[in-house]
Amino acid sequence: MIEASVDALPGLIPAFLIIAAMMGIPAALIARAKGRSVSLSLLFTMALAGVLTVTLTPGDGGSGQVGICDVGLPLKDVLASESARLNVLLFIPVSFLAVLLFRRPIFTLSGSLILTCGVEFLQSWTDLGRSCSYDDVKANAFGGLLGVFLGTMVLWVWKRRSPFTRTDFRWGICAGVLGSLILTASFTFAIKPVHSEEKSKHRREALQDDVAQDAWLQQTVDDLYGKGTAITQSASVKMKNGHWRLEAKTAKGDVAAKWPDRKLVRFALKHGASGGGTLTKAEIQTIGDHFARKWFADEVAGAKVTHRVIDGGQGPHILVYRRYVDGVMMPMRLDLTVSPAGHITAMAANSTQDPELPKVVVTQASAKELAARTAEGATAAPVKLLAQRVNQAWRPVWMVSIIRGAKQLPESTVFIDAVTGKEVTPEAPSEDG
Repeated sequence: MIEASVDALPGLIPAFLIIAAMMGIPAALIARAKGRSVSLSLLFTMALAGVLTVTLTPGDGGSGQVGICDVGLPLKDVLASESARLNVLLFIPVSFLAVLLFRRPIFTLSGSLILTCGVEFLQSWTDLGRSCSYDDVKANAFGGLLGVFLGTMVLWVWKRRSPFTRTDFRWGICAGVLGSLILTASFTFAIKPVHSEEKSKHRREALQDDVAQDAWLQQTVDDLYGKGTAITQSASVKMKNGHWRLEAKTAKGDVAAKWPDRKLVRFALKHGASGGGTLTKAEIQTIGDHFARKWFADEVAGAKVTHRVIDGGQGPHILVYRRYVDGVMMPMRLDLTVSPAGHITAMAANSTQDPELPKVVVTQASAKELAARTAEGATAAPVKLLAQRVNQAWRPVWMVSIIRGAKQLPESTVFIDAVTGKEVTPEAPSEDG
């Protein structure tokens, strides 16, 4: 509403002067005849002329359709825009002066609400180039309420008695009920609600989110592969939980991360790290711990680290971070590959938060016995107790290897619920962890 009026400013002033003159002269004559304040009457008509000029002056901001009205945004977001705040200010003077002039706060409040709804209805059903919006109704109604409140306080202090009367209540409530019924029926049967503003908000938020994604992904690539590393190809895939998986390809390697979690999922140098190295195992782990604390501070807090070296001690080092709560291995995991020269050459992570689990009842010995019953003639060897999703719920589960044959090689794996003792089938990990 306000933007369209500002754009039409050259024609706004003459229109205001004409409407003010047409309304002001009769209002002044009536006020004088009834013994009311002529100056206050003129101020009120000027404020009302301003409202009518601003809201009904033809513009070019309409949707091009009649009989529609934008539903707008949730109430908590209405006053976030400058336009909405100006709409609030627009209705304060006219309702404030109306209270002082007519000394009927309830009737004035009803008239203010009828005026703002009527204006939006006219904007919807006339070819004025103006857009009907429920946000304008909310903002204008709030401005009218503020104006009535301020006027009532001034009137109360001025007259030193309550400005409310039985006549005001009777006429005000009757006018409000009748006006509400007429306008509600008019908007219900003659106006089609649309969601243009909400869609525009979602588009703006999506654009801002895309910009933030790109900036964070570029900063992450710079941190991992060196400043100035160009992203040659990127993609974002929406996951089942509503979050996004970001992927970026560079000349040096690939990166995958979760958004808005801002957590790495994996990365790997294309050709590893060049050059040899003679760092000790302790030095390698110090480098890995520094990386883990930088990128996964919460996830690796209190985690246990296992360390192994590939190719007889000459190849890269593998650091595996796992966290245990009450003996149960949590779903969090971080695997780092570190070269003998101290370069992080690859990483894979699942930064899932520790789930709440029921108390473990089935012991390791009991799990072994229960698993052995399912495979006669085989040996059951419990491997570990870990958190797994079963039927969409996190459970403590014993993972038991079934060993058979002379060579005593693992044949299969059985999972035993550590609370019920029943054999279960854990769900496969999802793409969002």
